[in-house]
Amino acid sequence: MALNLANAAAALKEDYQPAMREQLNNSIMLLQQIERNTEDVEGLEAVLSLHVRRNHGIGARADGGTLPTAKNQKYTKERVGLRYNYGRIEITGPTIKAMRSNAGSFVRAVDSETRGVTTDLRRDVNRQLFGTSNGVIIKVAANSSTTTLNLHADATTTQKNQLEVGMIIDIGTSSPFTSVATEREITAINFDVNDVPESIVISGANVTTSNGDSVVRSGSGGSGSSQVELTGLQTIVSNSGTLFSVDPTVEPVWKSTVLSNGGTLRAATETLLAQAVQKGAIRGGVEIDVFVTSDGVHRNYASQLNTYKRINDTLELKGGYKALSLAAGSSEKGVIWDRDCPNNQAFGLAFAHLTQHEASDWEWMDDDGAVLSRVSGKDAYEATLYKYHELTTDKRNAHVLVKDLSES
Repeated sequence: MALNLANAAAALKEDYQPAMREQLNNSIMLLQQIERNTEDVEGLEAVLSLHVRRNHGIGARADGGTLPTAKNQKYTKERVGLRYNYGRIEITGPTIKAMRSNAGSFVRAVDSETRGVTTDLRRDVNRQLFGTSNGVIIKVAANSSTTTLNLHADATTTQKNQLEVGMIIDIGTSSPFTSVATEREITAINFDVNDVPESIVISGANVTTSNGDSVVRSGSGGSGSSQVELTGLQTIVSNSGTLFSVDPTVEPVWKSTVLSNGGTLRAATETLLAQAVQKGAIRGGVEIDVFVTSDGVHRNYASQLNTYKRINDTLELKGGYKALSLAAGSSEKGVIWDRDCPNNQAFGLAFAHLTQHEASDWEWMDDDGAVLSRVSGKDAYEATLYKYHELTTDKRNAHVLVKDLSES
């Protein structure tokens, strides 16, 4: 018999290439823009003074007429507390020894885990930037005594694409958050014919869920004063709701310009987005820098330009991202998409008025002098990454929101 590859396999070497090929989508567009605009915080919270009303003791008078009644400027205080994000790793002693050189592993254990959890935590923070602080990633349908949970009928593609195998989740009601199941791992995701998730499989015993129960990262669900995730754009770029202790029903300037269409979707045209830019400039006195949208709205906007034979010029953003150009206001604006942006919406952001207040950068707990600490009773070491921060704005009316946009 001739020697062939099948019977020579035991004698052949396997050539392991030196680098590990990344398979995960680690794009964090919005976070990269925000991180360039930070302010340090000391103590429990940051307090900002806001100018909210003019002196209206002014007016024209006839010769000899009574002068206007004296008035004054009005100010209020914005109070910004911090939110806390963490990532933990644990590595056994034998693993560290076995992976201490490139010859023995694709990546060295400590370097791989520290870099990896930093990327993973930053990736989740980018998701939080678009949220509402309550930790809800997606909602599920009514499911009876099962570990295969169908997703809610109204779940969006953005929400579905945030699910990943290996996530540790809690499931329960969202306001207040009451757990139905805790610390369950997503072991599989079932996709429909269009490769969109339609159900998840979780570890552990069977559970029964009500229609509309929420999926959150384990330990991150909460409402009201118990919220632990960052204050996201859905809360900041809004025309209602108290934000950082300032109530827009008391101070009407503390609201964003929101253009909606009663739930009826419409095309993401240049005219519509330009209208939002101009209305925002009239209300707040500044113009946005960029619209951040979902991928579907971004495609819809691009298709409108193609319809009118417009050249799709691009603008360069921080981090090497390119945005479609929008002719509006005193300068070109950008239109870019982010995988975590809610569907059918476009957030118009003025980056000069969107700040990350922080009491720490991405840091490792090392107050005892060591990043890696022995795990008691085990041949293993652990480390904890943390960041104390919050997304804030000092001018809510600098930002705009266009809702009810079609996706392509």
